Amino acid sequence: MPAQAKVDRVALRLAAADKAHLARAAKLQGRTLSDFVLAASREAADLALNEQTRFTLPAEALRRFTAALDAPARDIPALRKLFATRSVLEK
Repeated sequence: MPAQAKVDRVALRLAAADKAHLARAAKLQGRTLSDFVLAASREAADLALNEQTRFTLPAEALRRFTAALDAPARDIPALRKLFATRSVLEK
């Protein structure tokens, strides 16, 4: 990822013990406190986003899933009727 200018700030209020804890961990990794907190935050953000936008399946379940996606659409008369009816928002 190319370097981007750092122009935005995020301010945190935290207990002195929490700051000391983070600073100690950052020092052990040879990083600044800001770099350490930013890296950890990015990792947490990636995990949170991945939980909401991606999923994994075992091989057999993946095979069945892709087969269902590739199968031709089924005709469902009730659904066809529903879409042929004007919406209550259009009335």
